[in-house]
Amino acid sequence: MGNLKAGVSKVNITPYVGIWLCGFGARFKQSEKVHDELHARAIVFDDGNDNFAMVTCDLLTLDENSIGSIRKMAQEMTGLKGENILISTTHTHSGPLSSHLRGFGPLDSSWVEILEKKIAGAIAVASRNMQDVSIGAGKGQASINMNRRGGKAIDRELGVIKVNSDNGKTLAVIMNYPCHPVIVPWDLHTISADYPGVASEVIEKAYDGAIGMFFTGTCGNINPMAVCKDFNEVRRLGTIVGAEALKVSEEIISFESQLDVKATKEIVVLKSQEIPSAEQLQEIVNAGSKAKNPELDWEFNWTKDALEYAKAGKISADVPVEIQVLALGNKIAVAGIPGEVFVEIGLAIKEKSTFELTFPIECANGCIGYMPTREAFDEGGYEPALAFKLFGIYPVDKDVAEKVINSAVQMVHELKN
Repeated sequence: MGNLKAGVSKVNITPYVGIWLCGFGARFKQSEKVHDELHARAIVFDDGNDNFAMVTCDLLTLDENSIGSIRKMAQEMTGLKGENILISTTHTHSGPLSSHLRGFGPLDSSWVEILEKKIAGAIAVASRNMQDVSIGAGKGQASINMNRRGGKAIDRELGVIKVNSDNGKTLAVIMNYPCHPVIVPWDLHTISADYPGVASEVIEKAYDGAIGMFFTGTCGNINPMAVCKDFNEVRRLGTIVGAEALKVSEEIISFESQLDVKATKEIVVLKSQEIPSAEQLQEIVNAGSKAKNPELDWEFNWTKDALEYAKAGKISADVPVEIQVLALGNKIAVAGIPGEVFVEIGLAIKEKSTFELTFPIECANGCIGYMPTREAFDEGGYEPALAFKLFGIYPVDKDVAEKVINSAVQMVHELKN
């Protein structure tokens, strides 16, 4: 057990106007304006023996290759272990195309390279600002979300970690809440951090010099009460979340400065379901796309890509994913999962966790697409049956929820001991 140190940073990652946005498939032109700036916010924790970093970025998703590049650059600049760096995205649907996704226009790889350097730089800046800190944690409730598939499962818990310097000055407030950032209307073609940006600003205005860090919880099937409404609703719902986080942070009276930081991860091999045969896929390709712009027809383009795999006999595949768990002392745990994770999975991890406060974070260290429950696969619909065509080739198998839960919970238990 050592004396806890931490460093924080906030770096602007707003792209140029004209970049393609991602998140809504109905967009057929590039971004036209910036409503609010996008940022990468980083924090590094060190107990004198071990350390880890957490980064949250106002983006939809990042590719696994980008995660690897960022970790490598950050490790070279700071000495941090790359494998101990968690890089997540808030999953704003009004952010730039920052990973390889079908149907959202061409990916600007030169801009992505700059983005990777900026995110790595945020980690480096945080690591150079280390100072003695104490942390406290608490939970609140924010009722701005709903189950978009009509199910009963919902999680309105808002987890909060407050990081103070030795003199009591607040350096960061870390938030974890499960809700899709889809309040900004799709047809505005406007760059925005959506409600997580507003929630973070609430914290930053309340605590001079602090950063508000929003980590999106497991919200694969969870939407806000207002979808594609307007910026007034973005401000209102974001303020509700930020104000609740501020309230919880002000109610925290117990802080610790002597604790261990721990990090671990596991590569979990998911099995995929089978794609159609080459003959079936060829028929669809021969029929052609009915879209006005076939380049943005993600289902048709998946069919063409899948056909090449089917011709090679690759009807199914193993899909390796990284599950990462971090711990601050024996009270706070973080579980990073690289997908759009159904809320039932996050709820199960929280329920089975041996820590007082557990943050399940989705879109962490990449995103392979949706991770539904077995029940959702049986019900069908967009998330289990169609959305995988945006991300890759194969739909994951029905046991994805069980595998993710078991992996995360096992590592949580290991770090508690």
